[in-house]
Amino acid sequence: MSAERQSRQATVTLEDLVMFINACFACSGQREFYSDQAGQAVSIDFLHQYIAGNYRRLYARTLAAGINHFNQTQIIVNLLASGRDVPDVDRREEGELIRYALRSLPPQRALRALDALRQRRVNNRRTRAVIRDYLESRRDPTFDAVKYRNRIRGLAAHAHLGFADERGAFLFRGWRERRFETELFETFRAAHYSQSAVYQLPYTVAAGLAAKHEIPEETFLEGIEGKMTELERLRVQGRAARAEISIDVELTRMPLTRLCSYLVSRPLEQREAERERFGSAMQHVAKRFVRLSRRKLGRV
Repeated sequence: MSAERQSRQATVTLEDLVMFINACFACSGQREFYSDQAGQAVSIDFLHQYIAGNYRRLYARTLAAGINHFNQTQIIVNLLASGRDVPDVDRREEGELIRYALRSLPPQRALRALDALRQRRVNNRRTRAVIRDYLESRRDPTFDAVKYRNRIRGLAAHAHLGFADERGAFLFRGWRERRFETELFETFRAAHYSQSAVYQLPYTVAAGLAAKHEIPEETFLEGIEGKMTELERLRVQGRAARAEISIDVELTRMPLTRLCSYLVSRPLEQREAERERFGSAMQHVAKRFVRLSRRKLGRV
């Protein structure tokens, strides 16, 4: 092969990868002002298939490039759904990248990616090992079993997993007909029959049971406030305002992007009235962001 042709191929490769990585930062798979969700999904899926087919090793390494969560999950699913003839060295590297990416994703996104493999009936040995390792790596598997019960049950059945603790009985064996030693499992069981037990559950789990018991929204929000995380407090601000309930939010604990989104969603009157509080929170969070990112900025 001539030097000129090699140079041309290298240029095409670089252009393809730059285009792909840019797309992985920009495309979120959601409807945007310049494209609908369906059209965007078709376009990004074609790009993923093209790069995976022509530059598989670099495609896998894109997981370490800081791309957004949507495209990380796409890469994870595509890698695990293919690659029967991948060399062992590349297979090990892909496995490490996949496990790292899954642990860095929010749990709902990681579980959704693994569930996509179940729905596509991808059940090779590597996929089963990845599902097993991810579920075992979780810090609080009992909480996960309650919060994501249906999804984890489906993954456990798909990967033929067994559990040494009470999760197996909770997920598969008529959990309403027995009592549990595990406190959260027993509270969840009791909350199906007792309204008072609902308030002992984490907010995301309790919300569904509150609707089942037809608990008024203002009563539920007042009773469950102590179980909410800061992000959950933020999400229910609109509902709390409609119910004429005040739920405090610690602005300085929020991530920078979420804080910005929250502030611009506030009515202008509130922004004017709380200008000093909002401004102080923005400065605090922005300084923390710069400090953690270790970036050296000039005058901004």
